[in-house]
Amino acid sequence: MKAFIRNLTLKKKIQSIVFLCILLLTSVSVFNIRMISVAHQKILYQTVASSLSFSAKELNNHLDVISTMADMVLADSTMQKNLGILKDTEQIQERTVAYKAIYGMLNEYYFNFRKNNIRYMSLYQGNFSIHTHIINKEKLPDSIRRDLISRAESAKGKTILVTDYSNQYGLFMVKNIRRTQFLKLDSIGSLIINIDMKQLIDSSTDNSHLYESADYILYDGENLIYQSSAVIDKDPSVVSKIFQSRYGLFQSMGKNYFYVRQALSSYNWDYVCIIPYDNILASLTTSFRFSFFITVIAVIISSILSSALIDSIIRHFNNLLLKMKNFADGQKESLNIPYDYSGRTDELGILHTQFDQMVNEVNILIQNGYLNEILRKEAQLKALETQMNPHFLYNTLESINWRAKSVGAKDISSMAENLGTLLRITLDQKSKEVPLRRELELVQCYMTIQKYRYEDRLEYKITVPQDLYSCYVLKLTLQPLVENSIRYGLEENTEGCFIHILAERSLDVLYVYIKNNGSAFEDQLLEKLKTNQISPHGFGIGLLNILQRMQLTYGEEYGLTLYNDNEQAVARLAFPLARKENEIC
Repeated sequence: MKAFIRNLTLKKKIQSIVFLCILLLTSVSVFNIRMISVAHQKILYQTVASSLSFSAKELNNHLDVISTMADMVLADSTMQKNLGILKDTEQIQERTVAYKAIYGMLNEYYFNFRKNNIRYMSLYQGNFSIHTHIINKEKLPDSIRRDLISRAESAKGKTILVTDYSNQYGLFMVKNIRRTQFLKLDSIGSLIINIDMKQLIDSSTDNSHLYESADYILYDGENLIYQSSAVIDKDPSVVSKIFQSRYGLFQSMGKNYFYVRQALSSYNWDYVCIIPYDNILASLTTSFRFSFFITVIAVIISSILSSALIDSIIRHFNNLLLKMKNFADGQKESLNIPYDYSGRTDELGILHTQFDQMVNEVNILIQNGYLNEILRKEAQLKALETQMNPHFLYNTLESINWRAKSVGAKDISSMAENLGTLLRITLDQKSKEVPLRRELELVQCYMTIQKYRYEDRLEYKITVPQDLYSCYVLKLTLQPLVENSIRYGLEENTEGCFIHILAERSLDVLYVYIKNNGSAFEDQLLEKLKTNQISPHGFGIGLLNILQRMQLTYGEEYGLTLYNDNEQAVARLAFPLARKENEIC
């Protein structure tokens, strides 16, 4: 992956950086829009929750006032006296007076507290019942009435709220009235207060006009006390959805709703406000789409502008690359680029100006130095070719060979023939690499001529496996080393010199050894030649020449190594295994 990125063009690298920046900014914009949506829900929750909290307090106050009124009825001495008369006296006149007094007191309480959304009040004692609204008596079934009285008596004077029938008949607050005179505490009646839940919720939310279409649900954990929304009637599963968290969204009948839930701790009720969310969602969706559209337009414009800017920069780099390629191809004339960089002071102008200046200086150096040297060498070569034409040498040696054979001088004939072969191989300019067999043929021709000179003092042996003859080696690397061995071997050893040439392979390396027993190499000879600690002598191809040619051709890991082994001087050549087509090395 790193190599792929490194090899990308400069234009693609800059475009990638710009694209990543645009992608990052787009992601941040989308994330911000999402966070704004979430923040909007939180703000909506806080606003509705604040309104709902106020409404809950109002609701709680109304219920507390009604509960206080029930306690006032219990503590009212006139009510206590007349309820006692109604229970204890059998005289009709006294009972009638007491009944009227209780009816008047009950209606007085009703009119004083009806603003707290009391629908009606009823007082039951045995077979007698007193109502603030006679018509409401017919609405309450006897079974419900008996259950309410039973619950009031079971509470033993405590005010309780009954929610079991609130969905159809409203909320009931019941209280059993006990006689407080002489602390008898016997039951003298049961007070039933019917509360209009719709009016109670409406009056509790009168001061909140945040959402006029808001619906409210009152739930005691088991029974639905009140609901002003038709959503629950159509989809009862809504109840389970709104009790999952304090606020959130839910869907019902294809519509979206936002709800906020709050607890009325005094009565262990849940108070829920439901707001239609489709209009809000549509507004948020429109805002999101508009923001997304603006972001897309900004991305497109940014891409076009950045692409144009990048192209305007890369064009100048491409011009510089064309100049470099033109210079690398050896073209002296400058490219005709229709732009003048001499007046620019930025980095691109400096690069172009400096490169043009460098090309001019190099051309001057080539013209004055290198070209003159080439011409001088060429003149020398031409002079040598004129003086010593290879064909003239071959023809002359061939004439000497035939003349020697005609007079029976076999040694002269052999020397002339081998010298001709040696010259032919040496002057062959077709390639710098030859098969090992060809290089050994050159060595054999050279050794044949030297044998006539030194006779029995010079012996040699070639040990090369047959499969290595086709391996390619650098031309003129073995013969100079053999010549070096003969020269130093016969100079230091008067008895004679034995030269052994052998070859072997190791993995993908071909090793050729030239050993002689007539001399020894000085320690660190090649290093001393490199640092001029030892001056080379002779007119042949030197050791450093062989080493440098091999390393320039094959690399630093190949080349020439000199060392001594068992009183023998060893020159080792290391070549990479190479072969001709269809030949195995």
